[in-house]
Amino acid sequence: MLRFRDLLFRHALRVTLLLTGASAFLAAPPAFSAGLPGSGLWPRVVGIGLVVSALLLPREKNARPILTADARRGARNLALSCLLWTVLVPSVGWTAATLLTGTLACRSGGCSLKESLILSLSLSASLWFGMERLLHWPLPKGALFSLLSGV
Repeated sequence: MLRFRDLLFRHALRVTLLLTGASAFLAAPPAFSAGLPGSGLWPRVVGIGLVVSALLLPREKNARPILTADARRGARNLALSCLLWTVLVPSVGWTAATLLTGTLACRSGGCSLKESLILSLSLSASLWFGMERLLHWPLPKGALFSLLSGV
């Protein structure tokens, strides 16, 4: 018989995904208002995706996976690049911050410099095109670019 603590650690990811998905789905505003998709559509889609991914997680063979030093370093660098992105967006803007931190995140994940640049450039360019050009939704330019544009 397994103790409650061991069961909790074994299923922590599954429980976290289920709770996050259910709360995102239930806390979202109405998905359709006047027949059109509203602001609650994407939180509901993400909530359903999280619940489905929690249910499709394979069962673990071992109770605790052993993390290598490289895996810990990669996870730490990924978290640091996310924090760096939140610091950089107000100062240099969304596109430059996404390009820089995307490159750093890919490098910490084990990609080569060429792969990292290609992935982060394609991600930044496609999201910029979708938001700025297709949806006409301006992305943050940052203080640096707002100062340069005023000159």
